Amino acid sequence: MSVDGKSSITLMKTLQTSTEVYSICPYDVNRFIVGTVGDRRHARIIGLNGQESDIHSLTFPDKTYDAGYSHCTYLPSDGVLAVTDYLENTVQLYQIGTGTSRTVKDDRIQRPAGICGAQGRVFVASSNTNTVVEMTVQGEIVKCHDVGMERPYIISVSQDAGHMVVADFVMGGSTIKLFKVEYA
Repeated sequence: MSVDGKSSITLMKTLQTSTEVYSICPYDVNRFIVGTVGDRRHARIIGLNGQESDIHSLTFPDKTYDAGYSHCTYLPSDGVLAVTDYLENTVQLYQIGTGTSRTVKDDRIQRPAGICGAQGRVFVASSNTNTVVEMTVQGEIVKCHDVGMERPYIISVSQDAGHMVVADFVMGGSTIKLFKVEYA
């Protein structure tokens, strides 16, 4: 889809995928990285032309995820793919160029759900601690943001990482909050 200056959305194309997709983020101008459901390839690349490909430099754990149990995001400036594991309470950081990975496991990350990143930072909605965990692309936790909501679940940050939007996952109605992110 494209959005013009007047905020009109125009459907450009519909793509059928060979796997169920749960999260999506830009990879480059012509491709996206998608998080998969029920597939041992936890993330795949899909082009605007519909062509699907694996990320050959990465080795994923030999497991599959049901919908909602893993989200991913890609930080193109750092070449880092970040993947959450809801049940293992971890974030896996993959360096696409080298194929190396690092597991981030910390008591401050409990039931990680939505994930996004910008400007060398990864933001993870930690639904059991009611916070958003901010870390570097190397896996160093910088801060836990108290977002004042139960079960933060979906998150997005602006390209300059100066604003963050968080939505919760509460039965009976959700809350969406917008935050300004300030760096010390």
